[in-house]
Amino acid sequence: GLDPLGVSFALCGAGVIAVYQLLSRVLASTESTVAMLFHTALLGSVLFGLTVPWFWHGPPPSGLQMLLFVGMGVFGGLGHFLFTAAHRHAPASMLAPMLYLQLMWAGVLGWLVFGHVSDAISILGMCVVSASGAAVALKSHLSRRALADAAPS
Repeated sequence: GLDPLGVSFALCGAGVIAVYQLLSRVLASTESTVAMLFHTALLGSVLFGLTVPWFWHGPPPSGLQMLLFVGMGVFGGLGHFLFTAAHRHAPASMLAPMLYLQLMWAGVLGWLVFGHVSDAISILGMCVVSASGAAVALKSHLSRRALADAAPS
């Protein structure tokens, strides 16, 4: 009963996020955090800016809406900066479980802002994804520790 167009947009969004995270991980070792942030913002501004004439209908945004746009840009930019900077200081297997906090916050904010409570299947899925990520991080940490302990001094 889902709209196929909406589902395809969600799948494309998930693919783009996966590519962004993989590229951030790879490029963090060779590029500066500011350069990565700049290029991401530039690409997004150009691509989305080109679509404005087809989707911007109705009255111009109010002052509050403009303030919210600016706030979203500032906090989104800060989040991207911290995300790319984190890859310089920790392996991806340790950072991935932190991204699963997005599931928790999406559920909490969906309830607080929109009054939407996730069903049992959705909550079970979130728990499975989060537990899998935590298990991978723990296994990676334990194997690195075992290699360090086994290395001759």
